[in-house]
Amino acid sequence: MLATTKDFPHIIFLHGWGQSVQVWKQQIKHLTPLTRAYAINLPGHGGASDIPQKNWFTHLTQEVQHHIDTHKQPTILVGWSLGGQIALEIHKNISGLAGLALVSTTPSFRQQQDWNHGCNDDIWQGFNQATTEQNPKLMQRFFQMMLHGDQLNRKELQIIARKAIDKTNPPTTQGLQSGLSLLSSLDLRHTLYDISLPTLVVHGAQDIIVPIQAGQYLEEQIPQAELHVFEDCGHAPFLTHHTAFNQLLEQWCKNLSM
Repeated sequence: MLATTKDFPHIIFLHGWGQSVQVWKQQIKHLTPLTRAYAINLPGHGGASDIPQKNWFTHLTQEVQHHIDTHKQPTILVGWSLGGQIALEIHKNISGLAGLALVSTTPSFRQQQDWNHGCNDDIWQGFNQATTEQNPKLMQRFFQMMLHGDQLNRKELQIIARKAIDKTNPPTTQGLQSGLSLLSSLDLRHTLYDISLPTLVVHGAQDIIVPIQAGQYLEEQIPQAELHVFEDCGHAPFLTHHTAFNQLLEQWCKNLSM
């Protein structure tokens, strides 16, 4: 028996760098009959206004808190990649969260001397180039890289891209630069053990942007974390394995509300 809107937590989605709320279309469609579910555009993404990077966390915290205060319903915050890092950073200042779901997320995005589970320098330079040149072909190449490991043919890749990419509202240069700066600077490893919320960690085994070891690290360090790995899957399991992902998220939320 499915949980009803009355006892099912609300769900708020945060997307990753260079994308928009459109990537969550399949999840919102699936969850809307059960609960209130919606996604927030990061500043400078998907038509959202640019704001200084120093104000990103405050802005997003206030937006999530406003939803919780308005509806007075336990809420799950779901973050993907950069959105997951933002969720890790802002959740501690939000009252009324029932849990976190971290998709393809890492506490520290870039490789460091004491951190081997980050994005390597070659891929990072591709991020930089895409931001600097604002070339649609480079952004398309980045999108294809996200789906590496999913064993998709060209037609399947095109269908997913057509549904997931908001070509009408491409990210602004400031939005991309601010997001890239956060990816480069955030290191949240020291905060993980203090997370007191139930946490679902979802990762693709073939992710070449954020290695699977980062997801395993999150499970080890966050006290109430559980890890679900999608085999033959890259950086965006909710796009390429949306049916299984939606069922996983629904069941996890249902168990929280029992």
